[in-house]
Amino acid sequence: MIRNVSALGIFALFLWSTAAPAHADTPDALRAAATVALQKLDQFVAKESARINKDARATRELSVQLNSIAEQSALLNDRLKNRNSELEQKIGKLNEQIQKLKEQADKLAKIQEKVTELLPKFMNAMGSDQGGAASQRILAAISQDQARAAKLFDAIGRRSADEVGSLLRQDAEGVRVQVGEMPESGGATVNFRVGNLAHCLSTSKRCRGAASSLGEMASREAPDPDQLLKQLHSLVAAANREAAACNKEVDQLLARATAVPGGPPTANADQAADLQRLLARLVTLQSASSQLSRDITAALDRVIRRT
Repeated sequence: MIRNVSALGIFALFLWSTAAPAHADTPDALRAAATVALQKLDQFVAKESARINKDARATRELSVQLNSIAEQSALLNDRLKNRNSELEQKIGKLNEQIQKLKEQADKLAKIQEKVTELLPKFMNAMGSDQGGAASQRILAAISQDQARAAKLFDAIGRRSADEVGSLLRQDAEGVRVQVGEMPESGGATVNFRVGNLAHCLSTSKRCRGAASSLGEMASREAPDPDQLLKQLHSLVAAANREAAACNKEVDQLLARATAVPGGPPTANADQAADLQRLLARLVTLQSASSQLSRDITAALDRVIRRT
């Protein structure tokens, strides 16, 4: 009796060991791998979207602050204009303070230039970074469409990179899809890249020991939008600091002008013209800060809505 049971057990084990690989290496197994991959991807996309959303909101708040500082600048500029003749008379005794204000204005102008250059790059990168959404469509199609999974399974088995790529690209219009390795042994396994996301699907768990894997790679086509967002955040924070410092210098200049006793004019024509140019530049900087603030706020609102 024991021998019969042992024989049956060995026979059953033999059947399982021979049938299991055949059962695993099927289109349904590929669909199951895609389902697992889709779950991983959904979690990844949700996490990344939440992080970008948080950073974008923080940067937007800085932009709103910049606009507030620019409004304060406008009030200070009006006060400077109203006291222009008095400043021209006292400019000789205020040269040190005026020089500090020039240096502060130079710093703010350089930051504004960098923000103006970076903002369109950031928005272009955000627009081209569609890897997550395209990957979701691809994996959903494989996991939900038995016919698609069967075609993909067959194409992988024949090592037809062109056909595999064609099947994957059906749900990734406008996004670059690259097919990578398809090992000849160990079931149907394919590595492919969608945008900046690297995927692996396998019926025999050859994706780092699992049925699927997900990785992120630097995109060759466009800069990393997350890095650009960090740069934008840093520049807007710096613009806030420099704009506030510029306002402080204007305020101190006005205070010193009041403290300096009157008397005969001490400024020459060149100094007076220099002061006029500085006043005009301060008005331009204030206007540029306001426009930048509006542009950044509008851009980040679009990013927030998208994420």
